[in-house]
Amino acid sequence: MESGLPGLAPFERVAALMRDAVIAGHWTPGEQLPSNRVLAEQYDVSLPTLQRAVGVLRDEGWLLSRGSVGVFVADPLPEAKPSASLSELRETVAKLQGAVTELERRVSGIESSSETTSSSAE
Repeated sequence: MESGLPGLAPFERVAALMRDAVIAGHWTPGEQLPSNRVLAEQYDVSLPTLQRAVGVLRDEGWLLSRGSVGVFVADPLPEAKPSASLSELRETVAKLQGAVTELERRVSGIESSSETTSSSAE
């Protein structure tokens, strides 16, 4: 399986790749997907991993399961969420780093006052 999506569990990578295939038009709305076994071989994952990926896409509204008939691309498709730009991600990381620094400062202050209180109580 491709490892172009680091930091994701295998089922999440497969779900992302399958979602991208639908967005790119590889599979069209209403089209039946190949069997789970064929897809598992195609994405080089175990059958349970593939089934979990299909479950994620079904929960998100990208796929529909029809009893013993098979899995189909949803029609209509859900709206694809736009991915964040690199500058947006950098801005978010900077905000998170600032928040973490502030929390560390506050925890340090709490710990210092707690140590002062406990040593004066002795």
